[in-house]
Amino acid sequence: MKLTQFFKNNTPALGICTDRGIVDAAAEGLCRGVSAPATMLEAIRGGEEALRLLESLSDGPVVEDPVLAPVVTDMDKILCIGLNYRQHIVECGKTAPAAPTLFNKFRSALAAHGQAIFLPRDYREYDYEAELVAIIGKPTRNVSPEDALGHVFGYTCGNDLSTRDLQFVRGEQWLLSKTFDGFAPMGPWVAVGLDPRDLAISSAVNGELRQNARTSDLIFDVAHIISDLSHHFTLLPGDVIFTGTPSGVMQGYPADQKRWLQPGDRVDVTIEGIGTLTNTFI
Repeated sequence: MKLTQFFKNNTPALGICTDRGIVDAAAEGLCRGVSAPATMLEAIRGGEEALRLLESLSDGPVVEDPVLAPVVTDMDKILCIGLNYRQHIVECGKTAPAAPTLFNKFRSALAAHGQAIFLPRDYREYDYEAELVAIIGKPTRNVSPEDALGHVFGYTCGNDLSTRDLQFVRGEQWLLSKTFDGFAPMGPWVAVGLDPRDLAISSAVNGELRQNARTSDLIFDVAHIISDLSHHFTLLPGDVIFTGTPSGVMQGYPADQKRWLQPGDRVDVTIEGIGTLTNTFI
């Protein structure tokens, strides 16, 4: 099953993705006399029972010309793992970390599939980072790697946009350089029931392939990340984890070949079993 959020009266609302289009979950439930989740977070908190109900509503009429919202909103935490693909470590000239390297973004960084994202003119070295994003499905504390994937609601595509001339000039400013408004686009939908261990992941800028890898190149896989984080604090339903980016980011290119993102550019992040997240820049 795939779920998304779309704007309804300027507010994110839950949509059920079908081959025909997007079904308004709450509206279809109302028509059938049942109370359906109105947002992604409500669907996550509703667990298997909510998913069964949403599946039963998927044959309803579709929304005309929906404008997508970020796939999940109002989460407690947006967590990110840095330096987590083997070949990305090589291109950056770094040493593989002994444990997951954690930073975070703020909810003001959320952006949707199809949204135009503003690049502040104070900086110029803007970079793309295709990432598999895991969405937590239930309260998770001290979970083992063997059980960790059972705590995931679903997966989506993410782009960990980064401002390199802020990130490094001011001394490894990971958080500050990566949480500008709109710098955490996710979408276009959430895939439920996906196996994250060996998926094709890629990015393209203006149609030119830049990143092309598989999630099997992760140093710390999704299960390891969730287990490690849950031993330090509680993960809550709706929390999202950007799991790291593969090689091919502009930061890893030779100095004379760097082409940073510019207004007018388009970035497509594609992950097997999910789809393609597309954003333009202004």
